[in-house]
Amino acid sequence: MAQMTMPGNLNKPLCGKRILVCGKGGSGKSTLVALMATILQRRTYEVMVLDGDASNPEGLVRLLFGLGVEGEPKPLIEFFGGIDTVTCPVDDPSPLTRIDDQKPVPEKRIDVFKEVEPELYLQNGNMTLFQAGKIEAYGQGCDGPLEKVVRDFMVTGDAVNLIDMKAGIEHFGRKIPDRMDVILGVLDYTLESVSIAKRMAEFCQEAGIHDFWLILNKIGSEEVESLLFDKLSNLQDKVIGSIPFDQELIKAGLSGNALGECKALEDIEHIVERLEQIVSVQQ
Repeated sequence: MAQMTMPGNLNKPLCGKRILVCGKGGSGKSTLVALMATILQRRTYEVMVLDGDASNPEGLVRLLFGLGVEGEPKPLIEFFGGIDTVTCPVDDPSPLTRIDDQKPVPEKRIDVFKEVEPELYLQNGNMTLFQAGKIEAYGQGCDGPLEKVVRDFMVTGDAVNLIDMKAGIEHFGRKIPDRMDVILGVLDYTLESVSIAKRMAEFCQEAGIHDFWLILNKIGSEEVESLLFDKLSNLQDKVIGSIPFDQELIKAGLSGNALGECKALEDIEHIVERLEQIVSVQQ
């Protein structure tokens, strides 16, 4: 798990936390991560964002920096020796290690700005973006090694770590959530989203993960929100926020521009505040 919040950071209870964002494909996970990064920066947190979705070629680079950004970061997996060195966490659950140090990364966290080459990340203010890696070639093979990077890329310092996971629930089968502090499930207005949320809740209960919360996204009306709550039944108390459908986000997505000001930011701020309250009670 991430390091404990030090007394000096009691007013910023999310310091050092690893937050995994997951859910159905198309539910808005990546957009949520990008907007959360914006709000956390405004609240003076240092933020490290890890794009763990190997299937999305542009991903968070586009959402945070816009298309055509110079110096798109190289895959973070290269820091650990590359796709041929890092093993799948199912075949080999052993922890990730550095190339020149066999001590597990979770036991000896990475000092990013002293150890990691600048070519492996992009920065904007107090936000740093990494990409675990992408599927680049036909027949490249299993993306399990990339998920091990997601699981074990643990860093020193007080940054909030926001991790955008690929669609679905496969990462639960690989025990990726084991080293996370908070799991956020994003739901859109579909029955598939509800089904996935219920499976995630079951897996979190089996794994003893208590900080599992849900966010409703792309909600077009109070009626739709009410229907979703009804479908969630005993998971209703896990919902910590709802984000209305926002036409401006659709336009930004089609234009290729980085996300800017939008109505959803206000709702995201309420969600961040709710997370802070939840974490504060536990400390």
